[in-house]
Amino acid sequence: MSYFSRFSVIFLIFLCQTGSLLLFSQSGDFIEGKVINTTTGRPVPFATIKLKTNKLGVYANADGDFRISRNVEFSDDSLMITCIGFKQSSAAYKDLSETATNTIFLEPVVYNLKEVKIVAARRSMSSQAIIRRAIRNISKNYPKEPFNYISYYRDYQKKDSTYLNMNEAIVQTFDLGFNVYAGFNSYRLLDFRKNNEFSRMEISPYYDILRDKEVNNPNKVIPKAIMGDQYGNELLVLMVHDALRNYNQRSFSYVETFADDFVLNHVFSKSVEVLNNNLPLYRIDFTAKRNLTRDSLAISGSIYIQPRDFSIHKLEYTAYYKTSKKTLKPIYNIDIEYGYENSVDSRMCLKYVSFNNIFRVTDPTDENYFRIIGSAWDTLHKAKTTIAVEFNKDIDRKTASEKGNFTINIGKKKIRINSIQVIGKKLYLRLKDEDILGKTDACRIVIKNIKDTRGYVLDQRKSIELYQYRELFVQDYNKTLPFIDSCFVRYLPLDKNCIARYSGNFNYWMNTPVNIKPK
Repeated sequence: MSYFSRFSVIFLIFLCQTGSLLLFSQSGDFIEGKVINTTTGRPVPFATIKLKTNKLGVYANADGDFRISRNVEFSDDSLMITCIGFKQSSAAYKDLSETATNTIFLEPVVYNLKEVKIVAARRSMSSQAIIRRAIRNISKNYPKEPFNYISYYRDYQKKDSTYLNMNEAIVQTFDLGFNVYAGFNSYRLLDFRKNNEFSRMEISPYYDILRDKEVNNPNKVIPKAIMGDQYGNELLVLMVHDALRNYNQRSFSYVETFADDFVLNHVFSKSVEVLNNNLPLYRIDFTAKRNLTRDSLAISGSIYIQPRDFSIHKLEYTAYYKTSKKTLKPIYNIDIEYGYENSVDSRMCLKYVSFNNIFRVTDPTDENYFRIIGSAWDTLHKAKTTIAVEFNKDIDRKTASEKGNFTINIGKKKIRINSIQVIGKKLYLRLKDEDILGKTDACRIVIKNIKDTRGYVLDQRKSIELYQYRELFVQDYNKTLPFIDSCFVRYLPLDKNCIARYSGNFNYWMNTPVNIKPK
């Protein structure tokens, strides 16, 4: 049974349309590396790093970082490093440093159409025509029949250059095929852990909508956008942002329903021919139309299409908003890659999907947070008409003495204040005797605008800005596992989901292999 019948929630939608991976700690079990573009000096995200003989491998993260297992069996092997649009590079495993980060350089490469035999008529096709043909061919090029795959998954946050709250899992996905509504897909957790090599901060797993004058929303909010939070389950948030798998349903703004709206909502550059190893691809860059984004937003991306069968191999999509200083700041980024390597009936299969977005949340470490810690009738002074309110810091007498900062009700009756007294962290509200005489209902107090002695306003918490990352890397296709205890992922944060236990010799490593060997 699937638990994803509400999959069609609108996921990332802009509010203002009118106006990588991880730096792994050094470990004795792994060798560290970083993939760099020789032309720009910048990291190459999501490059594939494979051992030539042992057929094990990893994907670099969004920052070009990777690590690969240290193993004497690999000493005579070599790494093959590939990425769409770059020449393949190699490095002898025995030459890799075990103590320093190994830098791998990839050189960008394009090819001349004259060097590749492609049907002549296709050379003159416009970018829009190429993309429309690719969209029509989705039902031909991607699996129609049910299939499953096993992936390494991780989610984490990034604050400046610091990585936080890294969770890792091995996930089995049951897909009913591209002709079936993706909401019926189901998932199992085969393993899950909170990686304590990274700092952890208590942050809500849920997303919310930023409301006017709301400063203490404990949930995550995205500036200029809203997103359905899938009950705090970041895996499900990730999977609904695969616009290729979900090509016939709404995904995120401007892409909308990929099959219907992608071409209509974007402006496309002329196609450029690039290589993925020896496989020729068209790369077509695009931006969203200005009449849609107006002056407050910007969209850029690239789509990679194979010219013989018009299969879509990669989609890169980034949205920005303009800050008060007129600079562009990323709201979110999506990277999706499909390929032939793990074939299902000779169809295109997912290699990886990555989705990250900016968010703001109240700072749980804010030491200046001024708040109420308790309130009660003041029985100590035997004054039945006095309420004592205790704060976590000394109270500013001036703001606390203004009666307009307090609203007190017993039942439906508004209660007047006779006098206010401040003693350190405690506030005493003496009420009018005649207002509470005979009242037995609960008393409700609303306090606003008062400050502590250092000027911090009650309940106004400092917010922090972070990026939320989710990444899934496919390791194995159509594997049958004998389950001892089978359960499916539900609409809950992953750490609150059950783990399905299986038997056998399959060893799915977190962080490393692409192709899995028996234990």
